[in-house]
Amino acid sequence: MKKILVLGTGFVVKPLVDYFLDDCKYEVLVASRDNNHSGLIIAGRPKGKRVLWAAKPPYDELDEMVKGVDLVVSMIPPSMHTIVAEACIKNHVNMVTTSYISPEMAEMDAQAKEAGIIILNEIGEDPGMDHMGAQLLIDTIKSEGGLIKSVTSYGAGIPSFEHNNNPLGYKFSWSPSGLIKASQTPAAYIKDGKEIEVSGEDLFKNSWLVDIYKLGTFETYPNRNSIPYLKKYGLDENTDIYRGLLRHPGWCNTMQSFKNLNLFNSDNSRELPPLTFAEFTRQLIGNTKTDNLKQSLANYLNLGINSDIIKQIEWLGFLSDDKIMLRKGSNVDVLVDTMTRKMKYKDYEKDMIIVHNEVVVEFSNRIEKRIATMRVEGRPYGHSAMSRAVSLPAAIASQLILEGTIRQKGVVMPNSQEIYKPVLEKLKNHGYEFAYKSFIL
Repeated sequence: MKKILVLGTGFVVKPLVDYFLDDCKYEVLVASRDNNHSGLIIAGRPKGKRVLWAAKPPYDELDEMVKGVDLVVSMIPPSMHTIVAEACIKNHVNMVTTSYISPEMAEMDAQAKEAGIIILNEIGEDPGMDHMGAQLLIDTIKSEGGLIKSVTSYGAGIPSFEHNNNPLGYKFSWSPSGLIKASQTPAAYIKDGKEIEVSGEDLFKNSWLVDIYKLGTFETYPNRNSIPYLKKYGLDENTDIYRGLLRHPGWCNTMQSFKNLNLFNSDNSRELPPLTFAEFTRQLIGNTKTDNLKQSLANYLNLGINSDIIKQIEWLGFLSDDKIMLRKGSNVDVLVDTMTRKMKYKDYEKDMIIVHNEVVVEFSNRIEKRIATMRVEGRPYGHSAMSRAVSLPAAIASQLILEGTIRQKGVVMPNSQEIYKPVLEKLKNHGYEFAYKSFIL
């Protein structure tokens, strides 16, 4: 019987563990700092075990856990993945993670190959299904002799249309702190043959509206550095490429205003009680007077007092006399705690994932745009669409590695046919499937 080690118990881990225990009948060891949460994820199933793991040095305990399993799925913060990879290389154990390949992880490619293992990264929703969908389009077009002019890829995890019912147009189906961190990451893409670089500070100033076929109009902003994917996708260096995120319109201006308020600051941790939210906001804008806080905030942000952003900040509670519940923290800790409480899904509400790829291709007698679109909603009183979209590709890929279908070695992403074809095929059984359409331009 195969045995899997799952590290972490975050938002998206339960569907992964369910797949291993219920579909594959594997033994699963779940290691995390929260033994109670691990227990809820295992839910009394006899093949599921849990262990309390602090994820702190020395990592002898990690080494012992890795030594006793056939594959490790690392769902802990990305900064820890190389430590896990070192243990997997040492013990010749395959590893899967949904995170981006860091430069440090990429440098471990030769070691992984020498150890005879695969370290499969970027096998979630975004990154993950976006890569696989784009690569399938690209490989199909190449087989038909087409010349690819541009590749555009969008990913989204947002409230479903019917449950998009708060002023910010967003709710959390994954870690709020992860979203804030990603919101400060620089980005780059190629448009009309020119490389465009965007600083983390200006990320939300570089947004625009896009129409997604049959789904409507969304706001997009660039997602990290798209340019290295030209080589990874096997594209000509003259090809335009853009990888972006989708949000309901208005999100980017709101987040930029939060940045302007210094709410993303993580360096100023201090004692917070008995501070009220209104007092906290006065500190943010440098106003200790007792005059109209709402008007002072609007003036500070150069906005009208009735602007949508002021209304959103008020809805979050930052103008209220309620006391901040955190005992200690930075500005971003206050923001994350507030968002976590105010912007969560109710049990009956549905989130929605969208993965949409567009490829413009030139043939000898025509120019086409080919699109592949996936839209899936979450299950009321069940798993979110995002949790399944992140975890199922990782779970399926893990199964295919253990069964010998995926034989690649080294530090890789899911852009080879050996990986993306069987993973996409199995995802169809779970409702995650691309719909295709072509347009003559």
